Amino acid sequence: MTYRLMQVKDSNIQNLYEGDRTEKERELYTCRPLQQLLSFDEYKRNHISAISSGIKEVFVLIEDCDITNPLGKVTLFDYNPRNHSKEVGYYIPPSFRGKGLGFVMLSSLLTRALSKEGGLNKIYATTLSNNIQSIKLLEKAGFMLDGRLREHYWIKNKKFDQLHYSILQRELLLS
Repeated sequence: MTYRLMQVKDSNIQNLYEGDRTEKERELYTCRPLQQLLSFDEYKRNHISAISSGIKEVFVLIEDCDITNPLGKVTLFDYNPRNHSKEVGYYIPPSFRGKGLGFVMLSSLLTRALSKEGGLNKIYATTLSNNIQSIKLLEKAGFMLDGRLREHYWIKNKKFDQLHYSILQRELLLS
């Protein structure tokens, strides 16, 4: 199968919303505070506004034969012009997990964003210490562990560390 990243389109936003709406363990897959899920219209409006204003770059992984059914989502955000960096976040729906699609999606994004034309020097990510799949994905993609915030998150009365990872442009170009 042939996969590629494409910028999210209006036709994909419904699928992304459904993924967020139906994810049973949302709390375990984000380091951000959970907010109540918006109505679809508000969700769509917020996504389109953030993308058009440049606050976020949102891409979906698709099969070339089916551009309407995204297999995953990857987002670049929090651009820091002083150090030419952005944070990355990603999501693979449960039915597509464990098939290597996260690596395909993340490595495609890294190649695009850390190329000379992409203009970034560093991409960083945070993950919970209990999210072993995310840790393995980041390390397989070449990210290095930069640090740990101890007991930074309390989820269902359990304490977890937050792990900070990054990859530099020169590291991607060397691999």
